[in-house]
Amino acid sequence: MIYLAIDIGNSFAKLAIIDNDEVVYKERHHKLLVGNVNALYKKYKFSKAILSSTRVLDMRVVTAIQHKYDLLVLDHHTPIPIENLYKTPETLGRDRLAAVIGAYVQYPKQNCAVIDLGTCNTFDLVDGKGTYHGGNISPGVDMKLKAMNHFTSKLPLPVRQYNDDPMGKDTTSALQNGAFWGTIFEIESFIIRMNALFTPLNVILTGGDAEIFGSKLKSKIFVAPNLVLIGLNEILKYNEE
Repeated sequence: MIYLAIDIGNSFAKLAIIDNDEVVYKERHHKLLVGNVNALYKKYKFSKAILSSTRVLDMRVVTAIQHKYDLLVLDHHTPIPIENLYKTPETLGRDRLAAVIGAYVQYPKQNCAVIDLGTCNTFDLVDGKGTYHGGNISPGVDMKLKAMNHFTSKLPLPVRQYNDDPMGKDTTSALQNGAFWGTIFEIESFIIRMNALFTPLNVILTGGDAEIFGSKLKSKIFVAPNLVLIGLNEILKYNEE
């Protein structure tokens, strides 16, 4: 079966063609257009589609897509293949939910910490029994840099840059390190804490900054850039049953 997965994040709308559980094509746009979907259908003839969004949806676009294609819009009422312990499921980011389902599918019956690094960084935990325990949200690298510039009168806005020396030697490198090394320390501390509660533990990084941080961490981790898309695919399959 060929499916279309649409993941609308804070920065981009990502569209992926998934053929028999394998992501065979991806593209991204600043916003979702019906023409994007039409072009993919001409090439891949997908049978169903699923849409997840962290933004407020343009319902005119969604309705136009639904009129032409079999589209499932993910929300807190959508049946999912895991148990969700989040107390306010209506406020849970759809991408966070899809990511932990993707981890549960890729690492069945194993505890997984899922860390999504992008505009915001999210830290989530799904256990080996398929129970989602919740997680945390913090600013991503760019947001940290912009916040320090915006909420102070003198701190500049430096270009994002990783420095090997974790100790800044001037204000620019101190800000860069606060964003980059601060995130590294945050990730490592989360891993240590979750390992104490859920052992053994797989740690999976995804999101736009996953590759960058995956190469800097001392902990054993897996980098899975398609984790959200894999989760969306699984949700779509689950709702066919």
